[in-house]
Amino acid sequence: MVNEMNRGIWFGLSGYVLWGLSPIFWKALTEIDAIDVLSWRILCTFVFTLFAIKLFRRSKDLRDVVFSGNGLLAGMTCGLLIGFNWGMFVWAVDSNHVVDASLGYFMNPLMNVLLGVVILREKLRSAVWLSVSLAFIGVLWLTVALGSFPWISVSLACSFALYGLIRKVAPAGPLTGLTIETSTVAIPALVFLLIRGNAANNLSISTSVTVLILLSGIATGVPLLLFASSARRIPLSILGLLQYITPTLQLLLGIFAYGEDFDGKRFIGYSIIWFGLLLFAVDGFTAARRREHKAIKT
Repeated sequence: MVNEMNRGIWFGLSGYVLWGLSPIFWKALTEIDAIDVLSWRILCTFVFTLFAIKLFRRSKDLRDVVFSGNGLLAGMTCGLLIGFNWGMFVWAVDSNHVVDASLGYFMNPLMNVLLGVVILREKLRSAVWLSVSLAFIGVLWLTVALGSFPWISVSLACSFALYGLIRKVAPAGPLTGLTIETSTVAIPALVFLLIRGNAANNLSISTSVTVLILLSGIATGVPLLLFASSARRIPLSILGLLQYITPTLQLLLGIFAYGEDFDGKRFIGYSIIWFGLLLFAVDGFTAARRREHKAIKT
């Protein structure tokens, strides 16, 4: 049991670190238009999932989901959402908005909570309401102080939160679900590459760029599988704390590696949101520990 817990923590830590460092990978592909990078990412991830399905013998699981109406519809919807999220993130990295992208993933847990209230009619503790309110105040501050709505951050947070909500109720497992999701957008991605006529040019820029394009499926799929393996082995309270590794690394990369702007106005807005996240994390961890303790006693 302890070994499984330790393995789960290492799986989760590895997945979140890879996600956090992912801007380095996508920055190396800035010679290619972001929309082409997205197309290659989708296609290569689809190939990766097909290989993984075969390797882990999940073909029967895939067929079961495909022939169940609800599972297929959920997978296709998730495919559109995750395709949008991937595209927005690649564009943000390409356009020197890594800091804004990090804020989106900082906001994601609170956006999950908000969707739970609006769609699932969940009831929240007062500390969680305060956390969500602080996030709203932080976004409002950034909008007024910077003179523009932080649409990159909000788009990333909303799309990934909606994706997570549907994945939560979808019958497909992580690998099966990802296969259906990428298959949904694989054909449009291929058609788009052919229409633009950039495929040959993309692959002929340099050997390193070609290798990175081909590795984009692994760079996308491996962290997702590590996360899925971790989620099965460790409590959500620990997993919830590990998730902040990703946006923290992205923020540090944006500021110190890529020299993006992070002035006093941004710091105030981010700090308000971070304080809300701190309340949320502490409250969630405490509540989870209470539930685990109660379960042990009973």
